Amino acid sequence: MGLYETMIILRADLETEEQESVLNGFTAVVANHGGEVSTVLDWRKRRLAYEINKYREGHYYLIYFSGAGTIIPELEHYFKVTDAIIRNMVVSVEEKDFTAAAEKAAAAAEAITNAEAEAETEADLSDGEEVAAEPADDDQVVQELPEESATEAEEVQEEVEEEVKEEVEEEVQEEDISAMPEEPGQDEEDLKTEG
Repeated sequence: MGLYETMIILRADLETEEQESVLNGFTAVVANHGGEVSTVLDWRKRRLAYEINKYREGHYYLIYFSGAGTIIPELEHYFKVTDAIIRNMVVSVEEKDFTAAAEKAAAAAEAITNAEAEAETEADLSDGEEVAAEPADDDQVVQELPEESATEAEEVQEEVEEEVKEEVEEEVQEEDISAMPEEPGQDEEDLKTEG
């Protein structure tokens, strides 16, 4: 089984339910062809570098999955028939990158969860309500929430985004180099002989 990552950009005007529907459809296609989605990173809404199908913004998702190589054409078909997806890219990744992404996603999710719990605790305290804490047993470990967990989550997210951006740029450069003619002027000579 191969390890893959895909970046999809959804229309920015979609509701949360519609986004989840597209992601569930993606997961279903992968599962129907013997694959498994391991990590889904929500990069949120971002401004596009250039206009795509009259859209200036898109909602980005980075998805890591495993499956046979025959799954890629099925996914490309799904991307083409789904109007909500305005751009996509699927690349093969090495196992170390695959596991690192899963670990970073878990760390980011934990930091976000901690930040939300801290925000709820602060909101409860600011409302004048007392938060009742269960007494800790000797066997239990009491863990305090880090004060800057939201910042940590943002830092992890930025690291992941930067790494993926570098990988995508490398892939594009490799594709550009491989698309060039082997000899200078080769395409011009072909045109002259055809014309």
